[in-house]
Amino acid sequence: MIAQETLFQFKVGKETPVQGSKRHVYQVKLNKGELLQLELLQKNVDLQIIAFSSSNDTLQLFDSPNGVNGIEIVEFVSEQNQTYHFEVIPFIPESFTDSIRQKHVKKINGSYLVSKYEILSSIEHTQLQHARKVRKDSVINWIKNKSITLKSVKAKKGFEDLMYLKPILKDIQVVGLGETSHGTKEVFQMKHRMLEFLVKEMGFTIFAIEASNVGCRSINDYVLHGKGNSREALTEQGFWIWNTEEVIDMIEWMRTYNKTVPDNKKIKFFGIDTQMVALDLAYKNVGNFIKKTGKSELLTVEVDSLFRELSAIADRSDLSLQRQQLYTLLFYLVVNEFKLVNKTSRAAYIGIIKDVRKIIQGVEDGDRKFGKSISFNPRDEYMAQTVLEILQNEKPDAKMALWAHNCHISKNAETEITGKIRPLGSILKEYIGKRYYAVGFSTNQGSFRAMNRNVNKGKNDKNTIFKLPPAKQGNLDWYFAQVYKEIFFIDFVKSLHPKTIATFLSQERKAYSCGASWSLDYGILPAFDISPSKSFDGMIFIKETSSAVLTPAGEKEIEKRIQNGK
Repeated sequence: MIAQETLFQFKVGKETPVQGSKRHVYQVKLNKGELLQLELLQKNVDLQIIAFSSSNDTLQLFDSPNGVNGIEIVEFVSEQNQTYHFEVIPFIPESFTDSIRQKHVKKINGSYLVSKYEILSSIEHTQLQHARKVRKDSVINWIKNKSITLKSVKAKKGFEDLMYLKPILKDIQVVGLGETSHGTKEVFQMKHRMLEFLVKEMGFTIFAIEASNVGCRSINDYVLHGKGNSREALTEQGFWIWNTEEVIDMIEWMRTYNKTVPDNKKIKFFGIDTQMVALDLAYKNVGNFIKKTGKSELLTVEVDSLFRELSAIADRSDLSLQRQQLYTLLFYLVVNEFKLVNKTSRAAYIGIIKDVRKIIQGVEDGDRKFGKSISFNPRDEYMAQTVLEILQNEKPDAKMALWAHNCHISKNAETEITGKIRPLGSILKEYIGKRYYAVGFSTNQGSFRAMNRNVNKGKNDKNTIFKLPPAKQGNLDWYFAQVYKEIFFIDFVKSLHPKTIATFLSQERKAYSCGASWSLDYGILPAFDISPSKSFDGMIFIKETSSAVLTPAGEKEIEKRIQNGK
């Protein structure tokens, strides 16, 4: 019972350690109509706060989906004069079995800081409510007036509604197109439509996607030259998330378009990702090159053996040895450039250097020990380098449509991806400045497709459809939904903003977001914090979305991953 607990008092600036399942109970006396405002800064622990009446009745639960770091915000209105109790306790999913629960509890070791504690009188609370309503109405009216209604998410619907974008994007070299999840049908379709517009109306000739750079080469061969077929080529890129009918439709459109235009206007398809996925072609190319140029005592690495190991490796906790062997291989190739070029050709040599670099980048991204040693995300760093390399190799005025998740597209250097800062978009912003335009996506409700993480088994057990209820009041998605437009585009750059709007756009708000996996066991909705104008130059809102449709090959890829425990 709470009455038997040691009771604490909230004090601004006080930091309290949290270990295991230890709970802290605070006592607060409130009069009727008063508002308690409390903010707890979480440090390496995911907290929830529960409000109880003086008779121990549970009144309200506060738990934001912000993981183990971030601010938990409590606003509690007193309905009568009494002393309330607030329990601060680590979040432990109810679905955890005894053994998993014990393991989880044992790992809990963090703290929280009271960053705000204030009690507003009934009058002050009423004044605050009025001020908030005025600000809220101002923001909603601004969104309504500044947003441009889009008539459809589907391609081949004409461009009349998109012509608004021409002056906004006329000097842009890279348009980043984000997404709320890796499995949302209408977002995929809208990005296809945006690509069609950028190609036909804005002269874009490069399409790049968050998929294997090596694995996407067959797709490029198909859209440019008609080699093979779209479905087999799409499967070779190795990511189930893109193996959908929506992406197939886009690839087929690209192939059809390329048949009708001269070479200088054809669209090229590139992957920019550098994970340890779909590297088999690079392994094969490098191995054949070493055989062709002859075994040398100067090369101390058994290349074929190394690549077989990398193809099969399951434990990526420490890949230091493999990385060192790859560095030795690259050193050999660079030092012996003249001899190797003489035995093959300059083009062949350059291609092999590129393949080895991509293998190294993938291994560095996969090496957990290496990742812990640096403060930023190597994957996004290498994706940015790949984007810039592609632009450098194309004609000087080449322009790119870039497809990736909202988190990668973000131009805000403080945006975190798997706990690390400096996303792809922020790096592009450093290099090409205003020539990069980041378009985020938002949805109010619907569903998306993702792998389900079975927490008790510690692995993904199925691919499923997750439901999204209407966004919670105050979230960014909720604000967008209040203007009663099914689909719209809004620009944050080209207009001056009143102070209220500038503040709104710079503040962090929750928005629906998920990558390739989520869990039915988490008990919370997938969301992360977005500062709209800090992260994006503009956004596309789609009020209701649904799950992407897997191809038969995509379904087989998922079955294989589940069987292999990946």
